[in-house]
Amino acid sequence: MKKLATALIVTAAFGFSTNAIADEYAMAYSSTELTNSAGIKQVHERIVKVAKQYCPTYSQIRNHNEVAACVSDVVEDLVSKVDHPRLTSYHTGDESVQVATADAG
Repeated sequence: MKKLATALIVTAAFGFSTNAIADEYAMAYSSTELTNSAGIKQVHERIVKVAKQYCPTYSQIRNHNEVAACVSDVVEDLVSKVDHPRLTSYHTGDESVQVATADAG
């Protein structure tokens, strides 16, 4: 069975005082990764990594708050674009949504 990979490419406009950041960011994930807790964690970790790569570094803009705000905004944006209840739950720390088993049946 082939895994279906999904890629997100999001155009973003963040109001930073530098033009050193890119206009878009992208990440790929497989729908099968979202069927278990380990996969959800891995997808979220990749989202955070993409956000950190996309955003300017402290050495570029000398403002920790702007760097942290950018990372937070990109993570929020990518989590919302994936639009999966388990990923959203993991991101917000809400443990009330349970993982459905992928191989039930």
